[in-house]
Amino acid sequence: MGVGVGTSWAALILAVCVLCGESKNSTTRDADEDNDIITSSDYLKVGRSLNLLPRYGFLTLSIKVFPHRYDNSWLFRDKTAEVFQKNSYWASQTKRRNQQHQVTQTDRHGYDQHFLIDFCDDVRDLLTAYFDNFYIEGVPEPHRVFITSLATKTKAQHLGIHPTFLSTEYSFVLVRLFRRNRRSTLDGRLTLTPNFKSAVNDIRIGSSESVNQFLDLYGTHVITEYEVGDIMYQVYVFGERTYGELKNNFAMSQSSQSNDQFEDMVGNQLTSITYFRLYQSIFSIFKNQELEKKLEELEGEVVLSLKLEKITKIVPKSPERRWLGEVLDNTLSLYYVTM
Repeated sequence: MGVGVGTSWAALILAVCVLCGESKNSTTRDADEDNDIITSSDYLKVGRSLNLLPRYGFLTLSIKVFPHRYDNSWLFRDKTAEVFQKNSYWASQTKRRNQQHQVTQTDRHGYDQHFLIDFCDDVRDLLTAYFDNFYIEGVPEPHRVFITSLATKTKAQHLGIHPTFLSTEYSFVLVRLFRRNRRSTLDGRLTLTPNFKSAVNDIRIGSSESVNQFLDLYGTHVITEYEVGDIMYQVYVFGERTYGELKNNFAMSQSSQSNDQFEDMVGNQLTSITYFRLYQSIFSIFKNQELEKKLEELEGEVVLSLKLEKITKIVPKSPERRWLGEVLDNTLSLYYVTM
């Protein structure tokens, strides 16, 4: 394990184990244009709907939330549907990265000013922390939609650690640094398409089959917001005793120190842990001219945050909406419990 650098800066992942004593657009119309379905290799757009159920548990195959070491040509690849009339909605966009910024001694090449540090008691906490900027209505823990069905080895590769450490014996410190490129938020009058209204009217009260047919056409959720950019992260793995000592020490000091002081304290501690090992600490990246040079050469994006709202929110109040909501809620709960 060590520093892995692929074809993009988004593919720079660093992993540390300490056991101390313990995305081009290619859009084509689907064969049935009346369904408003788009088949695309990179069509992430607010105001469109998608179906989570076919890839529940391994949505990482459709939405790039982890850097890919060798394939950085895509960001989103799945079917989405047009639910709003074209002139009634649009994306309110905010560009985050200032391409013309002046470089200073504290400059981090467009990345956030501070590292985000999470103490994770177990694997569940680790995954929850990584997906803390994701919201999927009807799913209490979004990470389960993305990776629950992935093999342990694949999960470990995404996190940059050995599969052995994804057990109850270990705890983690997740350190992240974001470079936020742009955020898109749904805006507009949001007028439903005639085809969507017609599909709602086709729902038969008491018929689960009619609801499933609707979900096949228009999906379970609407994309209302997302943010894309780059991410650099590092996972530190600890045995129980050492992790407990670190967590208690840092918890006591955090309340009495500024962000900079706390970051320096944690960074120095974790850097010292990795000093005699074969890989870099994430906190030393901007102190190493060779690594800084690589930052300027590498490109790439991942989805940093995502907000999906249940499709029932856009359906006018009616008996059909109530029945659709009942079946959808039950289905999401069933998938959540069984996957």
